[in-house]
Amino acid sequence: MKNKRVLVFGSNGMLGAYFSNMLEQSIYEVVRNDKSSGGIDITDKKVVKEIINEVKPYFVVNCAAYTNVEKAEDEKELAFKVNADAPKYMANVCRELNISFMHISTDYVFGDNKKDGYTEEYSHFNPLNVYGESKLKGELNVLESKPDSYIFRTSWLFGPNATNFIDKILKYAKELPELKVVTDEIGCPTYVKDLSEAMLLALDNQIVPGIYHLCSSNHISRYEFAKEILSLAGISTTIKECKLEDFPRKAKIPNISILVNTKLKKARTSYEMLKDYFGV
Repeated sequence: MKNKRVLVFGSNGMLGAYFSNMLEQSIYEVVRNDKSSGGIDITDKKVVKEIINEVKPYFVVNCAAYTNVEKAEDEKELAFKVNADAPKYMANVCRELNISFMHISTDYVFGDNKKDGYTEEYSHFNPLNVYGESKLKGELNVLESKPDSYIFRTSWLFGPNATNFIDKILKYAKELPELKVVTDEIGCPTYVKDLSEAMLLALDNQIVPGIYHLCSSNHISRYEFAKEILSLAGISTTIKECKLEDFPRKAKIPNISILVNTKLKKARTSYEMLKDYFGV
């Protein structure tokens, strides 16, 4: 019998949809909320309070985010409303009602290009773009409002139900004679399945509140990742090496953005995650 209700904000997104589906296969009853399908506007403090009061969940999980890194440079106010203010509203209500709260964050709260990566305790935050700034403010707001929250930072997330790096590589590999992919952007790809399984540990009370890093146990360049993708997809399109500077953009992004997981069991490698994603 399902007796634990979980309210998931951003339930139509890549992570929110996967996580909600996973929860429904277990003991949890899921209440999905996504603005794209008639859900509440999470930037409205009053309605956030109303829905949490109405649902009376065991756990609130915030998978909603403004994630367009480029567009955020021009839509700073909206990015901060979604990524910083909304989590604060959720965390405040959860504190008042003594409900557990989980928030999803990103490697982009950092920007020091640290070659040995960032542990959960690393606190020299240096976001290089508006998206990163807004996500950092969201983390700080959550911890100020409800210190015993769960925050999961992740990076290079991929999975079904969204256009991600894998989809783009496969699409262009079929349309173009050759691809150009950067060698100087390095990070840790993450399959939504692995992140969802780690998040489930919090709901099952197997880990204590705090900040967690969940991503692949290895780091890899976009170029190397693209080669792995085409190899597993059985596509032989040539990939040429290039640099970030070859693709001018408004938002500055870190060259090296490696999250180090010191609290959870060792994660799978990006290749193991990719094989699972492709079903091979």
